[in-house]
Amino acid sequence: MLITQPAAYLSLSAATLHAPRTSSTCSKHDLSVLSCSAESLTTDTCCVESPGGLLLLTQLYSATAGGPEDTWTLHGMWNDYCNGSYPASCDNSRNYTGFAEILEDYDQLSLLDYMRVYWRLCFQNDPVITTTNGTDEQLWEHEWAKHGTCMTTIRPSCYANYTQYLELVQFLNEAVHLYKQLPSQDYLGACGIVPSNSTTYALADIETCFVQATGGYLPHIGCNGDTLNELWYYYYLAGRVPHGNYVPTNTTYSSTCPETGIVYAPKPAS
Repeated sequence: MLITQPAAYLSLSAATLHAPRTSSTCSKHDLSVLSCSAESLTTDTCCVESPGGLLLLTQLYSATAGGPEDTWTLHGMWNDYCNGSYPASCDNSRNYTGFAEILEDYDQLSLLDYMRVYWRLCFQNDPVITTTNGTDEQLWEHEWAKHGTCMTTIRPSCYANYTQYLELVQFLNEAVHLYKQLPSQDYLGACGIVPSNSTTYALADIETCFVQATGGYLPHIGCNGDTLNELWYYYYLAGRVPHGNYVPTNTTYSSTCPETGIVYAPKPAS
């Protein structure tokens, strides 16, 4: 399952959102180098994510907060090192705030509307940023500052025609684009694994379900105690974060769920 960018996606915004031209222009070959490969270590890091070349699209599920009924929400897009450890908070000078205003300035109103529905703060899942008055925008800011600033192919120096916040807008677009291609609730539902107050599930059945749905790849399946609440989908990447080709791979991190008795509770009716 190779995830490529459809033409409609490539033209979703003004010219400034097109794939960046790097200061040391990437060749076609450079953009074909797969992250975490041996060659990625000797390729311009404006052209390939390195050393943090293991890309994750992460989702959350909470029966008590966040998002439409029975829908997994977007948590973030991360770049782990190839051994499963990860960088964090790599450039404090780009810890941007005011995301709504930035997206409005870039004429990304539909993206902002979508994020307000599907990229939600789930209080028990984000202890670093959670307060009783926490907001969804604080989650976006946290995800960008912790993970987005560590992505090498969207550093400002990698753009020939950089405008302020461009890399942030591309990061948010890419995270939402990948999220839309991973309907976790549909994957589980097709296997008869649905939110329930009376039925519990076995980890082996959930793993089998995701392997079938993704064409052979296992995401990280996370639980809070015995409650299913987190998914991490793993990729290698050829090219830059904006508009690159995402090649699925298996999780590097063992499930935190019990073998049996996994709870997948329904959200309250809105």
